[in-house]
Amino acid sequence: MRPITLLITSSVIMSALVACVGINKTPQNIAVYDFGLSIPNESNQQITSKLVLETPIAAESLNHNKIHYRLNYQNPLRVFFYAESRWSGTPAELFSNKLSKMVNLTKTPMNCSLKIKVEAFDQVFNTSVTSEGVVQLSALIVEKKSQKVISSQLITESVTSLSPNAQGGAAALQQASENALKRLINWGNLTADSNEFCR
Repeated sequence: MRPITLLITSSVIMSALVACVGINKTPQNIAVYDFGLSIPNESNQQITSKLVLETPIAAESLNHNKIHYRLNYQNPLRVFFYAESRWSGTPAELFSNKLSKMVNLTKTPMNCSLKIKVEAFDQVFNTSVTSEGVVQLSALIVEKKSQKVISSQLITESVTSLSPNAQGGAAALQQASENALKRLINWGNLTADSNEFCR
């Protein structure tokens, strides 16, 4: 009986040790990126929207916080993900946060709202060492009461990455996103100004 009891006891102790090691195992270091702090200055002025901005949404394939990239020179249809890097939120959350910091709503908004959808949010490698952050946004100007679509627009912006990795891609995507949002807000203001349903 003693050998069997000793064997069982040893097994229980080993199992407990393995469990403790698993619990206390140091998690893999993951780099987390966002769009940075938005501090207005001469090169980063806030812009004014004449339209109420609805909460941005994103294509279903972008409802995650992974940083993905494409190798256009090899297989442009395949999507890859960085294993040790991620965004602090989904693209829709990143854009929503960015809009709240960079855009002011006019005191007398027009009778239309602006809906924004993130269609593409990719680091694209054209060669093994050169890449760019590519952002594509679609937008709808909608009359508030009837929800009638007044106009639509698709905007694509790209910014060259300074390094062929997640850090370079994240920085390029941040700048491309800001450029695309500024273009959309300006387009929305001009389009609403010239439309009787929005005035």
